[in-house]
Amino acid sequence: MNKILLRILVLFVLSLTSCTVKESIVFNEDGSGNFLLTYDMASAMEQMKVAMGGEDSTDSTEEKKSKVIDTMMVFSEIMETFKDSVAALPEDKRLALEAVKDMYMKMKMDEGTGVFDFGIGLNFKSISDLKGIQEKIEKAKSLNAQNDQVSAMKTGSPLGKFMLDEKNDVEYVFTDSSFSRKTSVSDAEEEITFEESDNEFIEYFNSAYYIVEYTFPKKIKSFSVEGAELSGDKKTITYKVRWLDFIKKPKILDFDVKFVNE
Repeated sequence: MNKILLRILVLFVLSLTSCTVKESIVFNEDGSGNFLLTYDMASAMEQMKVAMGGEDSTDSTEEKKSKVIDTMMVFSEIMETFKDSVAALPEDKRLALEAVKDMYMKMKMDEGTGVFDFGIGLNFKSISDLKGIQEKIEKAKSLNAQNDQVSAMKTGSPLGKFMLDEKNDVEYVFTDSSFSRKTSVSDAEEEITFEESDNEFIEYFNSAYYIVEYTFPKKIKSFSVEGAELSGDKKTITYKVRWLDFIKKPKILDFDVKFVNE
């Protein structure tokens, strides 16, 4: 495959699925909290510029540094403000909006500091609100104009095996004494295997990661996975795995947490 085409193709996917994905949950004392899936696209965007021949020379350095975007969109507010336009949308887009009306999207871009984050989140009242959260996230992403191209790559391109399977479901269980994360995979074949023909793609995903970070109202007594890190106050646990390892075995991110009995 042409190297330039390959680079652009991979970076296009990375720009929509990200180099690093961070799944964070912050729990409050009453069991409510915030779920946020953040896509760090700074590295992908920088590589895209290189692949496309560099940055636009007509922009001065000061102009580039001044480009800052920090915004959040709440789907329910958009649906109310633009209800006439929403009613006129194609049925699939309208139903996707209806499914994610309780969620929000946020974006932060600062070219001067090299920050480019895109996030999809939900403020939940109880852990039960997170049931089917992965499906909701995919519906939110389907509102992106480039989603059809991404879907085509999943089924008709060798890049498909490197992309997240939206059919996998994650169950979260939170009690007074413990927390657990459990993934149900969509296929009978749980683990993906890479072939020699995949080597040219693998190099582009070697620096990609999936991070989970959970913050609880109680101190953590123990956890069931090696390599996780605790914060100084022992209330936040962070676990980071290589994207290639995660794609091969989605259950690698599952673990149990026990809390200190206070």
